[in-house]
Amino acid sequence: MRQRVDLYTLPHLVRMVEEGRFRVGAFSRPAIWGHRQITELFDSVHRGFPIGTITVAEQPAGEEDFRIAGLPVHASRDGQAWTVLDGVQRLTTLVGVWHHQPDQGDDRYAVWYDLDNDRFLPGPHPGALPVSVACRADRLRSWIDTHPFLTEDNIAECWRLHTALTSYQEPVTVLSGIESSESFSLLFTRLNDAGVGLARSDVARARKEAGIPTSPVAGEQPLIRQSEQLGFGRLPEALAVQCLLAVAQPRRRIPRSAPRPHMDELAVSATREAVERAGPALEVALRFVRKHARIPHVRLLPHPEILPVLVRFVSVFGPPSQRPQELLRRWVWRTAMLTPRQTSVLEEAMEPVAGTAESEAARLLESVPPPGPRPFTADLTSVTADHPEGRLNALGLLSAGPALLVPSAFVAGDQPGAPLSVSSLLTPWLDSEHDLFCRLTPQPPGASRPTTLGNYLLHPPAPSGKLLKTVTSPDSLTASLLEGHFLDPRGIQLLSSRRYEEFVQHRDGLLKTAITHRAQSFARWGFKDRGRLPSLPDSARDTPNGTP
Repeated sequence: MRQRVDLYTLPHLVRMVEEGRFRVGAFSRPAIWGHRQITELFDSVHRGFPIGTITVAEQPAGEEDFRIAGLPVHASRDGQAWTVLDGVQRLTTLVGVWHHQPDQGDDRYAVWYDLDNDRFLPGPHPGALPVSVACRADRLRSWIDTHPFLTEDNIAECWRLHTALTSYQEPVTVLSGIESSESFSLLFTRLNDAGVGLARSDVARARKEAGIPTSPVAGEQPLIRQSEQLGFGRLPEALAVQCLLAVAQPRRRIPRSAPRPHMDELAVSATREAVERAGPALEVALRFVRKHARIPHVRLLPHPEILPVLVRFVSVFGPPSQRPQELLRRWVWRTAMLTPRQTSVLEEAMEPVAGTAESEAARLLESVPPPGPRPFTADLTSVTADHPEGRLNALGLLSAGPALLVPSAFVAGDQPGAPLSVSSLLTPWLDSEHDLFCRLTPQPPGASRPTTLGNYLLHPPAPSGKLLKTVTSPDSLTASLLEGHFLDPRGIQLLSSRRYEEFVQHRDGLLKTAITHRAQSFARWGFKDRGRLPSLPDSARDTPNGTP
């Protein structure tokens, strides 16, 4: 067997894929990368980091038609075709992002570049630059012309990204002279299964020899991985650091912002001890949040600050039970109902822990002010996961047991009718960082975006036209599936008659009642918090009036 190494720019690689130069072996894994790996690949390219060598076997291949990242490819008969042995995920990602168009194809390849913060994000993101645009000079010029708000620095950054993407050179190792299929299979196995991951000590030694400052313990990473493994999603690094500080210094205030410097001040031994103790405490806290507060994912926490407070509670007092458990559940949901002007009270929750489990739970609960002179009602103008009110709305909609209505790229393999609450469907969707809601009714030309929740479904990303057609098609969905999205016969009739404004008003009424009742059934404003606590059903549908 012989080998050589050639260098190709990324546009050249994509062009060779389009022309059928590369073939994907029958035993290669399908494209399995998610948003994190895809954005990290382009971040590495932007920084000039190596992304690994693509290894191919040069051998005869017949005429073939196939798809790669949704792109149809016709490969002619070739006596020196390149079958990919290692690098399928990288090639697929490059092609998928290069050819991605908004509202078309696999949304995993919708990658945007934040010009102001120098980072790659799963799209779409208003004001950010689509990487599929940055790849091509003609598209980039048109995009800049249609975005007059860009500063000179923004425009310069656009072209720097274009240069980084188009000039980056990727090595391709070409193997020839492979004499048998057995050798071919063995080679593939060893390329993909023989590596040994770097231990932390290996990384630390390399950093030391390179003169790079070494952090004693990357404490937040085990917590982030643990949350992902438990199906609660990827914790933001700052939130994971807050959880560590909550365990390391339970008698000190948890910093609500910029926690990293506080972590750096800890001694190495204290950091190690915090890492060891924080894992079990986080697991118990997440179990409480999911089972008792019914919040299944980190992106649905109306106020993420509650998590380090709960981790601290568990590390000091153990798992909450009986009266403290009920008080903490009320506290979680009462904080979720805070108005924007009231969120400063979360500072009190971060104050040092003291007393007993019951007194600490009572202190947290008493720190939350009542909704005001009027009872709490859901804010249906919030239709995004970026705001606590939007996340509270999503929790209310999720309580009705909604199901998947149409296929989505983020939940591949699940069929319509699958409950959105199951971890295998909910977690990949929310981890994708796309929004929680899908628009249902068409938007008239020139009209502003509808601003109430009645026009949106809690559903993984899907074309609104396809959702509307599915919902209004006779016999396409059962009544129970529609009811799980608060689509009753009256609403379906209005949709089918294209009386969209009346439909939104009708559904707004249903949603406001359900979301308000759901929040009240957990927060229990108006019930006594001292003495013997009543036992009430958790389901919003079991408390039709939602009031004491």
